[in-house]
Amino acid sequence: MYASLMTDLIDVRVSPEQAATLAHRHGFVGLDLRLNDDDAPQTAAQAEPIRRRMDELGLRAGYCSILPGKFSADADEWSRHRVRLEARCAVAQALGFTRTCAVVLPFHPTLAFDDAMDLHRTRLDDVLPVLAQHGIALGLEYVSPITRRADQPNEFIHDLAGMLDLIERAGRPEHLGLLLDTFHWHCAGESEHDLAALPASRVVGVHLNDAIADRPTERQRVDERELPGATGVIDLAGFMRGLRRAGYAGPISSEPSHPRWKTVDPDDACAQTGRAVRDAIALAAPGSGSDAA
Repeated sequence: MYASLMTDLIDVRVSPEQAATLAHRHGFVGLDLRLNDDDAPQTAAQAEPIRRRMDELGLRAGYCSILPGKFSADADEWSRHRVRLEARCAVAQALGFTRTCAVVLPFHPTLAFDDAMDLHRTRLDDVLPVLAQHGIALGLEYVSPITRRADQPNEFIHDLAGMLDLIERAGRPEHLGLLLDTFHWHCAGESEHDLAALPASRVVGVHLNDAIADRPTERQRVDERELPGATGVIDLAGFMRGLRRAGYAGPISSEPSHPRWKTVDPDDACAQTGRAVRDAIALAAPGSGSDAA
């Protein structure tokens, strides 16, 4: 496992080259990038300066965003992204990325569960062959807090079991897996053993966070999360043990979404995040002290 940085998850808005510099300065081994917006390089040639900078600094590719951030995007948004998928995959491949991720929302605004499942399966059938041609695996992230689906008309997948069912139905196990997040794992009431039972190939990416202290699980919110280990609400050691037992060896990022990042200096934000992620990875080492379940 290695620490990887996506700067905008801590509200640091910089160019990919600047993000690479920050990652290297603050002890990250990998770099995550968004390649699904208008500011991203549109061709492999445009991506070359980023690749050179990553190579100069010895940074590995973590994961990138290629598809719409939300897999249930409306038809117009999906089409806008789909038409650019081949080009984005070429850019990702030029940069050395073999992992991309997207979010599966725990509700759908118009479709009942079975229809939403069909939509997701159809979209997976559409994009997975393209990703596979470029050697890129897709990780889907479930979103578990009750607050994210409360008052929505059509509840959808919001836990590990539901996501594994969708992956099974998609029928392309070698190119499809999970983006695991400690926050969603915690809010879903899942365990270390649930993670340990996963094959390593099923985990594409990992986000580490902590929950807000003195707040019941049913009131936790996705826009208010802390750095991993900051509050101790989430069993970070158990999560990391589960990943180790599953054999995961990929990038570890942090998504401590919280308004406080707007007031933190970018260098300090990256430094705080780097320390927290490295400390978390150390918990997965055999003999670290976290083995005492």
